[in-house]
Amino acid sequence: MSTGFSAGSQALGYLYQARYALYLVLTNKEELELAVESLDDITFFEDENNPLELLQLKHHTNTQASLTDSSSDLWKTIRVWSTQLQENKISLPDTLLTLVTTAEASANSAAFLLRPVKARDSKRAWQKLLEVVNKSDSKSLTKSFEAFKALNSIQQKQLIDSIQIIDSSPDIIDIIPKIKEKLIAVRREHRDAVYERLEGWWFAKVVKHLRDNSVNFISGFEVRDKICEINDQFKPDALPIDFFDLEIPNQPEISQDNRHFVAQLKEIAVQNKRIEKAILDYYRAFEQRSRWAREELLFGGEIEQYEKRLIDEWERYMLALQDEMPKSDDEDECKKVGRKVFNWMEQNADIRIRSQVTEAYVMRGSYHILADQNPPRVHWHPKFVERLSQLLATT
Repeated sequence: MSTGFSAGSQALGYLYQARYALYLVLTNKEELELAVESLDDITFFEDENNPLELLQLKHHTNTQASLTDSSSDLWKTIRVWSTQLQENKISLPDTLLTLVTTAEASANSAAFLLRPVKARDSKRAWQKLLEVVNKSDSKSLTKSFEAFKALNSIQQKQLIDSIQIIDSSPDIIDIIPKIKEKLIAVRREHRDAVYERLEGWWFAKVVKHLRDNSVNFISGFEVRDKICEINDQFKPDALPIDFFDLEIPNQPEISQDNRHFVAQLKEIAVQNKRIEKAILDYYRAFEQRSRWAREELLFGGEIEQYEKRLIDEWERYMLALQDEMPKSDDEDECKKVGRKVFNWMEQNADIRIRSQVTEAYVMRGSYHILADQNPPRVHWHPKFVERLSQLLATT
């Protein structure tokens, strides 16, 4: 439901700016550096003191939007660039000035004549814009007209000659396949998954960049290195790791948590902090395995085979310890053995679903998933399954 106070279009504009910036990074030379909300919406630098291109982005949800000689999008952009030229913040003709808009430039308009095509005619475009300045009585554009008129005729011509209009640009949704097309080193079947992870990293990068007042530029090298890093996770001996930073927002009290894998840890008197870590591993592994399955990254039966290996290694270690156990039902001894098995799993075992999947939460959480099944397929306390069976029979 829309209200009179909705800022949806403005929010879309900011998101479009960030997403389009990623597209531009992938289409430009990798040695260039980018800044968002610096001299302009997006600015490309060859070095800190030399802006090569300034870009203004205009996103419209109305597919019928058009760019005419009196459009506020056009004149507000000209005002920005006129002011920067007047203040010597940009040097022309060394800097390219680009207006990217989802609107369509009206036929034979100034914007139409400034498109980067053979029919481009910047002199005629300048004359059309001067006509608007001299004849228009639009109060909303007064400051834009004043900024443009503050330039002498040579500066005006130089400014207009440096402008290119990229109209009918893909909107915030349609730009996504354009970005994916640039991931040429990524296998086609993995492009959606790689793009999703790349964009997540990119948006976080842009947020940090804006928080730091756009002082530290983002380099094309850095973006391409990140693509390589993500792509490496999709090789046959690897899998992507996505939930290392996952946190549990509403963690229940340990004393109130009666899930089997938690009850098992209570049974061997593991301290609560370690139980909290175990719960976190459980959630991370659960989410990770679910995502692998959704993205069809696993071979047929791969999780089942992995769980069989986990159970086999656990069983071998448990049996070896039981051979050394005193033949008694001493509870303290049972807890001691249980902690020893759990410590082996948590600190020493290294059983990977694939050779390059080194993140420990995958294995640890998978063990807790097995320990949570009914009946549990692994356990730490030697008598846990027996006690659970008795409890269920009683119930």
